[in-house]
Amino acid sequence: MSKVSVIIPTINEVGNIDDLISRIFALKDKISYDLEVLVVDDGSTDGTREHVLKWQEHHPVRLIARDNDKGVAKSVIAGARAATGDILVVMDADLSHPPGAIPDLVKPLLEGTCDMTIASRYIKGGSTPGWPFYRRLASFIATAIARIFVDVCDPMSGFFAVRPQLLRSLDPEKACFKVCMEALIAGGPSLRVIEVPITFKDRASGHSKINLIKMGWSYLCRLAALAGGNMSAKSGIRFGIVGLLAMVLDLFVFSVLIALKFPIGQSHVISFFASTVFNFTCNARWSFAQDNTQRLSFAGFGRFLLLALASLFLRGGVLATLNQLLGWPPLLAVIGGIFAAAVSNYVGNAFFVFPLKPKHKGLRWRAVSVIFLIYAIVLRLFYMGVMELIYEEAYYWNYAQHLDIGYLDHPPMVAWIIAFFTSVFGNAEFGVRIGALVSWAVMGAFVFALARKLYGREIAFVSLFLVAGLPFFFGIGMLMTPDAPLAACWAGTLYFLAKVFFDKRRSSWWGVGICGGLGLLSKYTIVLLAPASLLFMAIDPMSRQWLKKKEPYLAAILALLIFSPVIVWNAKHEWTSFVYQGPDRLTGSFKFYLPQFLGYVAALLTPVGLAAVFGTFLGTKGDRRSRFCMIMALFPACVFLAFSLFREVELNWTGPAWICLIPLIAYQIMESDTTFRIVNFLRKAWIPTIVVVYLIFGAALHYFVLGLPFVGYPRNLPLIGWSDLARQVEAIEDELELSTGHEPLVLGVDKHRIASELSFYRTKQASKDHDCGEGIRYTAGPSFFGHESLMFKYWFPKDKGLRTYSDVIVLVGPDPKSLSLCLDELVKDGWNVESVKELIVRKNGIPAGWYYYAIARTAGANCISALK
Repeated sequence: MSKVSVIIPTINEVGNIDDLISRIFALKDKISYDLEVLVVDDGSTDGTREHVLKWQEHHPVRLIARDNDKGVAKSVIAGARAATGDILVVMDADLSHPPGAIPDLVKPLLEGTCDMTIASRYIKGGSTPGWPFYRRLASFIATAIARIFVDVCDPMSGFFAVRPQLLRSLDPEKACFKVCMEALIAGGPSLRVIEVPITFKDRASGHSKINLIKMGWSYLCRLAALAGGNMSAKSGIRFGIVGLLAMVLDLFVFSVLIALKFPIGQSHVISFFASTVFNFTCNARWSFAQDNTQRLSFAGFGRFLLLALASLFLRGGVLATLNQLLGWPPLLAVIGGIFAAAVSNYVGNAFFVFPLKPKHKGLRWRAVSVIFLIYAIVLRLFYMGVMELIYEEAYYWNYAQHLDIGYLDHPPMVAWIIAFFTSVFGNAEFGVRIGALVSWAVMGAFVFALARKLYGREIAFVSLFLVAGLPFFFGIGMLMTPDAPLAACWAGTLYFLAKVFFDKRRSSWWGVGICGGLGLLSKYTIVLLAPASLLFMAIDPMSRQWLKKKEPYLAAILALLIFSPVIVWNAKHEWTSFVYQGPDRLTGSFKFYLPQFLGYVAALLTPVGLAAVFGTFLGTKGDRRSRFCMIMALFPACVFLAFSLFREVELNWTGPAWICLIPLIAYQIMESDTTFRIVNFLRKAWIPTIVVVYLIFGAALHYFVLGLPFVGYPRNLPLIGWSDLARQVEAIEDELELSTGHEPLVLGVDKHRIASELSFYRTKQASKDHDCGEGIRYTAGPSFFGHESLMFKYWFPKDKGLRTYSDVIVLVGPDPKSLSLCLDELVKDGWNVESVKELIVRKNGIPAGWYYYAIARTAGANCISALK
């Protein structure tokens, strides 16, 4: 007959122990196996031991008394090593765990259908009645962190059943108080686990012995150690002491440089590196020295320098946000940046510079994925509100100021998103861009779900690592363009298609239709998923049945209904958007663009990513999952490749196509067995590649916002200087309005860049003091002169004539020649034109651009006086 040992760790549980043991032995009539109870007591002083000893006289109960070396994990492991049962059940002594659930936990183990069962509060049927909000929140956070490393819903449960060998194999000196999680990780990916729902009730009597702060920190340190992170209370305290000393040095150098009139960006970079050498020396020789047995190497110092750069760029974003956006004084702002960099440095040192050996590769990858993901999100959050809009973003912001159901060059989704978030956060860079980060998060959630469905949670975490770091995906989470919502809808469509093809879920076709329709409202290229889906259904025998059913066609109809506003807009405007994005793309001279196309793909995915695309043909086994990923990714990509053979292609076109290859590449990194050297090389190359990507993006963001020491800006770099240009143009416009009595029309004479940027920044600056709509109503493009200006020709129709808008015009251009052509036409039309003048645009006090302007007025306008 089988035997089950119930292990109960106790400390001062005299009010509960008798009731608990009696309930356990009350189960004997309902079970077909023997029971023994082991009470492992950690020095109770309330009579708990005496009560257990009385039970021991007449029942199979044993007391294991421990007065030294206390701890829940040590108690449970000691009980496991003393137990004689074939199955071990671990539970708390406070009656929060119902003894009646023991048979349900033991049954699957006796049947051999699993290796471990967990009494779960968080699956269907489980509950925690009576818990206050703070306790639910704390449990949610702790469980969410643990679920990064294990694939069960309640890894923090203290009530579980397992075979003895697993618990006995745990190291009592290293295990944390959550033994269930330790067992899950020790069992590895092959451990078969079943969760059984329970109702968790608060203790019947007594009080909890948990010190939340102390145990919380120990819990985090143990999780980090299991994943290879060198975190401990000792290293944390030492790192903090070193950090405080380094901060004093940092602030001293920063203050001196600010006093010497150095720009704030250069000052913080120089002061940072002054403290970095001190940091590294002390941390290597003291903070992490005792916990890390590896000798410090040149490679370790190289990793430290890379970490220092990553922390520097994060610190720059915090500094810029606090100083430029929130108005903090430079010294206070740099202190905020120092603390942000300290957190980044500590985590980076623990995991990458002075790491421990992880329990297994999967844990390491999960931790790395989450760390990189958090860094990518935080970096973008702190820079997106202080980096000037690129001209495409400013142009789409103008979309949002002229809300419609369609536009010439793109569908309206980007305008609707910008309009929503700017109504919440105002007409500022953060309000424009936060929709991109939200869209990216939606895309990431769908990619995670898609990868989990196809390959499991471990591969899903590695997929997040790629989504966080590959250049295309990093970019669309930072810049608000149509690609951001397109990628979210593209990923959603793929996820629901996977549910259709692999789970045979008819209802998922509704998700395909909704995501596809919303994707069409974002960008027309999502239509390429339709023929890709048809191709997969035609090739895959198990999916071919859908061609004969109504659901795919209803999904297509639903998508078209959602897309119908754009169809209506096009019908009213002579189908101009469809023509612009369709037949007009095929006109013009022949251009062989294949080399550029491959270069663009390498830029979007990195060269390692491009090699991984080719590697998918080598490192996969050709099953349905890989076939689905490859068809759904490569069909759209091949359409653009074919187009590049005779026409020009754009950098971002193929970006969303690679979404479906992300799970497959992640699978290659973690799971697939192959003898191909290139695939094995790519596995090792991914982390260094993504590190380089982050450093490039971080350096670029820092450069555009704060600059870099002793590095100037190239002439008319289109990513900076717009705010200063708008300030100068607005000053000219205000003085003109004062002297003439007319509201001038500001007219950008390039295609749409200058008009878009001036419209946004004039509006942003005007919102601080007067009419914020002036920048929108009185900033136009060059369509009045017959030049292409995209949507500006709809917002400012040429047939109305310039005089309809104003009798005074300020023309702004990138060079005198572009202005002269327009001025000549104005002279012919009877306007009085002044000479072209120069505007020098500065960023962080450094010249960053040279623009030119000229003033034209009708004969009826007042003379301009005192204009300089």
